Amino acid sequence: MSDSPSGVRDPIESFLDLIEHTRYKDLPQEAVAAATVFFMDTVGVACAGRLAPGLEALLKGSESWVGKVERGPHLWNSEQVSTEPVAALVNGYQCHALEYDCVYEPGVILPAAPIFAALMVRAQTLAQAGRAPTGADLIHAFTVAVEVSTTLGAATRSGMFFFRPSTTGTFAALAAIACLDPLPRDQLRYAFGIAYSQMCGPMQAHEEGSMMLAMQMGFAARNAIQAHDMARMGLTAPVQLLGGRFGFFHNFEHGGDIEQALQEMAKPWKVTRLSHKPFPSGRVTHGVIHAMRQLRKSLDIGPGNALEKIRAIEVGLPPLGMRLVGRPMIHHPPANYARLCIPFVAAAEVFFGSVDPLTFTAAHLQHEGVETLARRVHTHEFEYPNPNAFYPQKLKIVLGDGSEMAQDIPHAWGHPDMPLTAEEREDKFRLCWRLKYARDAAHEQQLEHMLAWLNRLPEHSDTAPLYALLAAKA
Repeated sequence: MSDSPSGVRDPIESFLDLIEHTRYKDLPQEAVAAATVFFMDTVGVACAGRLAPGLEALLKGSESWVGKVERGPHLWNSEQVSTEPVAALVNGYQCHALEYDCVYEPGVILPAAPIFAALMVRAQTLAQAGRAPTGADLIHAFTVAVEVSTTLGAATRSGMFFFRPSTTGTFAALAAIACLDPLPRDQLRYAFGIAYSQMCGPMQAHEEGSMMLAMQMGFAARNAIQAHDMARMGLTAPVQLLGGRFGFFHNFEHGGDIEQALQEMAKPWKVTRLSHKPFPSGRVTHGVIHAMRQLRKSLDIGPGNALEKIRAIEVGLPPLGMRLVGRPMIHHPPANYARLCIPFVAAAEVFFGSVDPLTFTAAHLQHEGVETLARRVHTHEFEYPNPNAFYPQKLKIVLGDGSEMAQDIPHAWGHPDMPLTAEEREDKFRLCWRLKYARDAAHEQQLEHMLAWLNRLPEHSDTAPLYALLAAKA
């Protein structure tokens, strides 16, 4: 194992070892299978990203940043080509803008968006240069990169005050690129230092439900691309990145146990412990949505009788959950706010019978009945020892006749202990596809072909169909 030039081995060296010494053949079958599942999930989420707020303006504005580009990676869902940094920024934004991407709950990490955006940008560039990665190459890079961000998340011991998916995502996106496009050890170390020097992600964007929350994933992907390039140019950077006096666990986290997390790295590979998001909203809202779905069905509650049958809903949350999604209902909330608002999504499930990407369009966000019911939903915080816990949660519903029903929510649907079935995972992909393409015979046939192709991704030597799918404009 190589040490840093200072003679003091910073924990970042363990991630460099992981990148340099892990090969696809070293990955256990369960990790490959899980990575294939979540890679496919992310492809679907990227297709649905065509609904990202402000995307058309962003696509148009991006042309002014770089001028006319004849050849380069695509901006997804547009058929435009651009430079790698711009493509990573725009695509990373699309990948998280609907709050539909997978989660590593123990570390409060949404790993896929920055990893996938940076990975696919560099993969397409390599393909254009005659060095196209195989499906196995993509799965290898995705798996290693997920391990980097989730290990950093697992090491944390305090609540977030920077948006952890973005901060760790900068390192993870770089890891993905480095697996596809290796650098010498010294340059790779400096690449991580350059990535750290660009790191960003204030939680204020989450606090206000701002579009910049999703854009921070784009920033992470873009910064990783540029860090890799600058290191290859010979630029140097700090190397005491995690344990240094002003390193990650002093500046972006209030301490942590990185050494313990490194001992547990890849034991098992944490891609096997990711959670799907069955609903396009903050992960902490999912337990309540699923519980309301069950109660709606068992009590025969719908839009015609919801306001009569439901007097009040009380939701108890651990401290992090309250911070993330305990916000009150407001009049005509913007989509970014509503996705992170338990009162809105609980009411939407009752009135619309589902929470999906179309729930956050104007007609639904301004629905009078939803707002009335949402204002009857109240959240409160209870003490819990783990500052990074989404669950457990407690739900109490007061019915119109004054009777009460209570339900404990230990974890949400999509968690590894309550996983989606293969059919449910594929149904989510189908929904995302149909948000991009018209539902006609030709597109439906293409959909089923692509599903089968993605389920066998590690077997493919030619990954060109993936770039074409992501680029295509509906």
